[in-house]
This record gives sequence, C-alpha cells and structure tokens, in this order.
Amino acid sequence: MLSSHFLFLMLTASGVRAAPNFVVENAGPLLENASAHTRVATVAVSLSPHTSLVGDPVILNASPVVHPFVLSRRSSYLWDLIITGVPKLDFEAVALYSLTIFARDSSEATASQTLFVQIEDVNEPPTFTGSLAREDQVTEIYITEDTAPGTIIYKAVAKDPEDAVLEYFISTESSGFTIDSTGAISTATALDFERDVRSFSLVIKVVDPGGLFATGNLKISLINVNNKDPTLACSLFSVENGVWSVTSTNSTLRRNVNITLDEEIPVGTTIALCQAADEDNLGGLTFGLEAADDYFAVDKEKGTVVTTTRLDVEKTGFARALSFSIKACDGDQRCATILTTTYVHGINDNSPFCDQYLIRYTGKEEIAKDTIIAKLTCHDLDKPPDTIHYAPSSGPVGSGQLFEQVPNAENFIQVTKELDYESPEVVAAGHIYEMMISVFDDLHPSHTVTVTILVEIAPDNDFSPKFQASHYVFSVPETSGAYYKVGQVTAIDEDHPPNCLTYKIISGDIQAVRRFWIHPFSGVIELTSQPDYESVSQYNLTVQAVDCDRAHPRTAEATVTVDIEDENDEAPVCIPYLSTAVISDDVVAGTNVNGLKLNCHDRDSHDFEMRFEMASGNENLHFKLDPSRGTNTPKLIVQNPFSFESGTEVQRRYHLVVHVIDDNLKYGKAIKPKTGTAVIDIYVRRTSTPPPPTSSEQRKGLTIVYTAINTYENSAWYVPFVLTLMAVFFAGLVFWMCFLFWRYGNIKDCSQKMAKEDSKSKLKGMKYVVGDRNQKEKNVITETRNKKLDVLTETTVYETVFDGEAIDPVSGKVYAYNSRTGARKWKTLVGHQEEAFGNTYALSEARPLKESASLKTSVQHQFL
Repeated sequence: MLSSHFLFLMLTASGVRAAPNFVVENAGPLLENASAHTRVATVAVSLSPHTSLVGDPVILNASPVVHPFVLSRRSSYLWDLIITGVPKLDFEAVALYSLTIFARDSSEATASQTLFVQIEDVNEPPTFTGSLAREDQVTEIYITEDTAPGTIIYKAVAKDPEDAVLEYFISTESSGFTIDSTGAISTATALDFERDVRSFSLVIKVVDPGGLFATGNLKISLINVNNKDPTLACSLFSVENGVWSVTSTNSTLRRNVNITLDEEIPVGTTIALCQAADEDNLGGLTFGLEAADDYFAVDKEKGTVVTTTRLDVEKTGFARALSFSIKACDGDQRCATILTTTYVHGINDNSPFCDQYLIRYTGKEEIAKDTIIAKLTCHDLDKPPDTIHYAPSSGPVGSGQLFEQVPNAENFIQVTKELDYESPEVVAAGHIYEMMISVFDDLHPSHTVTVTILVEIAPDNDFSPKFQASHYVFSVPETSGAYYKVGQVTAIDEDHPPNCLTYKIISGDIQAVRRFWIHPFSGVIELTSQPDYESVSQYNLTVQAVDCDRAHPRTAEATVTVDIEDENDEAPVCIPYLSTAVISDDVVAGTNVNGLKLNCHDRDSHDFEMRFEMASGNENLHFKLDPSRGTNTPKLIVQNPFSFESGTEVQRRYHLVVHVIDDNLKYGKAIKPKTGTAVIDIYVRRTSTPPPPTSSEQRKGLTIVYTAINTYENSAWYVPFVLTLMAVFFAGLVFWMCFLFWRYGNIKDCSQKMAKEDSKSKLKGMKYVVGDRNQKEKNVITETRNKKLDVLTETTVYETVFDGEAIDPVSGKVYAYNSRTGARKWKTLVGHQEEAFGNTYALSEARPLKESASLKTSVQHQFL
C-alpha cells in the first residue's frame, strides 16, 4: 500500500533467480522536530525459494549524506525505518531526504529501492543570538551616568526559523529604557548615579506572529562619572583689637567674604577651617589657595588656612586689603571656590623714634635765659600715626628746675635762668648738665624711648692737644688674634675740661677690613683680626687726637709704626694634593714611580726646611720618598720589590698619606712646626700569569669553590683562524731571526780576523781612566790588549751628577743628591779625596788606540 506522500520505485536485479523484493509501508506524515525513535515506514523483504538474506538491508547514497534515519529489525524479513534524533529534523534546513535501501540474498542476487522522505514545516519560536540566547544567564552592560536620553546602549538580536517579522518588548517599562522594533535599547530619561538606582534588571521579550516568544535577562549598571563640582564650606575668623569672631559660608552661596585681622598676629595663626564634599564620591579632593601674595597658605589635605608671613601695615608696599580664594578641587580639577578679602587692622606696635637720642648743647662762657638748648624731633610709624608725648624723666628739667619744656611745645627745652661758666652753681655741676626726656605714643605708655640731653658750658678753646711722643713704635707677633693690645698713645689738652680728647686712626690702615682699632678715649690700639707677616710686615698709622670743642675743635697727630714679627703659622702645601700612578709588579728597587715627585711650598719657610714622612698606607714598606728632607720636590721610589707569586702580597692598591713638616731646619732655629698633607694613590698591575680558572676559598666551616668553564661555540670560528695566522707569522719571524744571526756570524768572523791583524801594532798594558778625580771613589777601567785578543771591548761608566747637598739629621754628615733620580752619596773630606786620587791609574802609553773601521764595539752604560 502506497501513500500520497511517498514515491516508490522497484528495481529487479537480473539473473537466473528472482532478486529480493522490497515492500515499503508508510506510517504517516513526518513533521519537523519529530522526536527520536519515531517510526517513519516499515520495510518488508521477500525472497525466492531456497534463498536467504545476507545481513540486514542498509541505507546507501543518502541525500544529504548526513541524515537522522536508521533501519531497525522487527522480525526476520521486516524492518522499521526510525528517527535517531541526530541531526534534528529541521524543515528550514532540509525539506526532503532521499534514501536508497540495498539488500543481497545468498544467491548473490541484489536489489535496491529509493525512498523519499518529505518533511512538513512546523511553526517554531524565535531565539536570541549572542549573550541573550540563554535564559538562565544574565547579560550585564555598563553605561556612564552622563549618557544622554535617546542614546542606544544595546541591541538585542533574535532570529525566527520561519523568517517571520518579530516584535520586541521590554519590562519593566518604567525603568527609563525603551526598545524599538529592531531590538535597539535606548535611554529614555537622564540618569544620575548619586540620586537614582545604580543598576536596572530588565527582561527582553521577542515574539513571532504566531505568538511564540523568547526572553532574555539584561542588567544595566551605571558607572559613576565626575560630572559634579565639589562643595566647600568654611569658617573664617576675624581678629580685631584682639577680639575673635567667626563667619561661616559655603561655595553654593557664591559671595565674597570679608574678614579683619590685626597686624602682627603670630605667624601660623589659623584664620579659616574648611571642609569639602563631592557628590561623585570619587575621592582625591585637595585644597588650594590662589593669592597675589604669600601671606597665607592652606593645608592641602585638612583645609586649614594659616598666616605664613608677618602682617605689617607699616611695611613699604604693604596692601591693607589682601584678597585670596580658597579652593577645593577633585582629580579632574573641578573646583569649588570661596572668595575672601582680608582687611589688616593697624595696631600700636611700633615705638616712637627720634632723629637724635643724644643731644649736645655747648654754650660759650654763658647761656642766656629762655635759650632753646634742645629740640626733640620724634616720629611714629604706626598707621594712622599716634600722638607723641614728651615727659621729663631725670635731671634738672621740669617745673622749678634749671631747664623746662616750652609751654604748648613739649619737644622744646629751654633755660629758665642765665647760666655763667664762672658761677659757683655751674662750677659745682662740672659745667655739664644731663637730663633725660621720655617719649611715648599714648597715655598708657607701652612703647617708650628716652632722649638724653647734655648741656655743656665751655670756655673758649685756646689750646691744641699735644701727643707725648710724635712717633710710636710697637711690635706684634704674627699669631696675635683679635683684641690683642698693640700699645697706647697719649695726648694732653690744657683747655677746660683738661684732657677731654677723643682718638681715631685717620690713615695707614688701608685694607678692606680694618686691622686696627683705637679706643676713642683711652688711646689703646688693639687688633681686630690676626695679621699676616707674609702679606704686610709693617704698618705706619696716623693717629689723630681731637679735643671736646664741637664748634671749633682742635687736633693733633702722631705716627705709629707697628712691626709684625714673623712666626711659623703656615703649613706646607703640595700641588697637586692628590697624585696617582700605575706601576708593574716587576719593578726593581730604586725605581722612580712614573717619574712622580711632590711639589710642595711653604709661605713662611724655605724649601730646604721640609721633611717628609709616610703617615699611612705604606704596607710592607714598598715605597719611600727620596730624599726625605732638605728639598721640596722628593721623588717616590720603590724601596722593596713586590712578590705576588709567593702569596704574601695581596694588596694592589696603595693609598699613601704623606705628612710634610717644616722643621728640617738648617740652622737649628726653634719653631712650632706645621704639618701639611699630600696623598698618592698607586695601583700595582700584575704582569705574571693569573691563577688557574678553578680556585677555592677556605673559611672556617665554609668552602666556596669557583669554577670557570671554557666552552667553544661554532660561531667563534675566527678564534682558531686568528691563532693560526699568529702561529704562521711567528714561524716566519723565527726564520728571519735565524737568517740575521747567520749573517751576523759571517761578519763577526771577518771582524775577528781584522782585529788580530790590527792588535799586533797595539801596546800591552794600555789603561783608561774614566770619571772625576775629585770623587771619593773612582771607576777605573783597564783594558789590556795583547796580540791574541779576539774581540776589543770598551766599557764606559757614566758618573751621576749630584746637583744638591743636605745634612743628615742623625749622623750630621753632609751628603750630595741628584734632584732628578734621587741618587745620593756621602761627601768626603779633602784628605780622602787625595787618597782616592792616588789610587787612579794613569795611561802607561801616550800612543792612541787605532781600531779598524769594521771592528764592532760594545759600549756599556752604567748609571749610579
């Protein structure tokens, strides 16, 4: 039985026997999304007699290749075509399957039949794509709180198997978000992180025309944005006449705040306490101050405003109105500001001052009544200035006294009666009246100064002062310090009062800082600083004496010679202070290290008065200075050679500290020696073979082994190549040297033959004397030539030139030295010189030595 939904095609295989025959029965229509194990059709197979089926029928050449069908045996010749479920039946993917069923019997007869399976469409619900596809999963998105209304923040995407037009819905609708027909979600209102809900949970629903739907969960979280200015609240303090008051304000009021401060309030006084807040709550608020001056400062973290500089309205250029702005800013420099104007209130903080604090009035012989003897001119710096008052405090001034204030003019002092120089009252007072006037700037004097008035009645000045000597000579040691008393000059004056003189130095002390000071009344001359003999050894001062007559003073002058006594107060100085040198460890004893020599000088000593000591750094006594005294330029000599191979030498850097002392005196003069310092850094370079690469350090309880591994890399091919070239070059050099020696041997044989012929004419016993006969020891070289002499050799010894002399401080002997090489020798007495001269051999013959032009002569140079 065939259904209208299936088309059957029976094919019969050729052969002697009949092929197997398929009978397919339809089970009904097949819908998409049918469940697994659903039966699609029943397949029956009929066979010829005496045949049997080989295996089960199989599905071949299916289209598409991947299909969800399988044959399941029900009985011997009956099979069910069922659905496996994989892949799932999907009308939109495959609407028709083509299956070919194949069978074979025992007689090798085969049969096949093609079966078409039609899939019917079923309406399926839409599905989300992307993160909304899973209903049990919440999709989270983040937006900033300043997102403008109408901004698309997310797009929901869904698909329908039937490609129908879908509709989108959002809940809750009052959440502040909307969704359009394309699934685009937008903000509907302005968002505020600080005031509104900070997260929204939404359900997104998509519906197809058949009413089928899918839902997705969406969570929208707000990100805090710094979009609000901070707020600033301050309490500002006023101090006026010592009374404190407070004014509170905040930045939202946007008004200028005025405060008043007394001048001279202590530096560091708190004038404002501020607090700041930020709705964004992002932290990082700092306080600042904007001002045109530096009178105030704010604590950046606490918001405390303090004074940083003295407030003084009397200061030149000081503005009595000071403006500044207190600011609180967040990290993005959004700020809150309070404008403040500070008015500085002046107080009575300055004492009055006067043009003169000592007023002298001198009258000749007599002073008439009502004579103004003093005018006090005083001022007050306070703003506004205070009224200045004058009041007698001591002396004969006031009502009923010899002196009084002029009525309605307190600052004028006048005489109340006539004063005569010869009157007993004046003589009893000593012709001088002293009075004091107090000056203050308010009725309750908190600031008071005193002016002294001296009234002198003097006779005519008839006599000039006279010094007891016209020329004074004093000696001062060079090491004398300040306030050292040099001497005293004395003058006399016959006028009354007698000997009323003042002294001053008017010339001779021409240095930038005066070296001498003279007491104006006693005439004692003192030092103000230590003299320097090397700079100035003598001063010629002119001292002037002036009498007490202010109207017509008379003067006298005297000459003062001050000799500075030389003393040893300067230490030797070496230039340069630090010297460096590098030497090899194979240097021999007596070698001058790199030609190094010190160069030292002393301002108050001779160069030959220095001696040198190694203070530190000369381990194992490897170095010495030669000569160590009697010169200012000693050389550094290697005294003991180095022995690094023995293991006893480990130090390679030497920091030599040399003391230079100026007590190596030629004449035995007793002084206090001074010591200078020079530093020599020496590095000893090793020339011997370094230790093997593997070494061991032995310590108590610990052994550390260092191992060096020599590895060869293929990339370093040039190393053996260079070594090979060096070996070839060395072999060629050896060959060339052998050739030179061979030539030298031939020339030598020829020279010997010529020397034998020439030596026949030479005399025996010829001797040569080389050197100076005045030295203690003579280097005498005697050459005896005979007829059998093969090689003529002449050796010349060059004498060292000794260009300096010094006395050894220990033995007292005189020795000569070479200033360049440091070589020394003892100087001998005249008798010794004659004895040494007698031991010198003379030439036995006057015949000169005649040598062949081809004779090779070896000259040996020996330096002492």
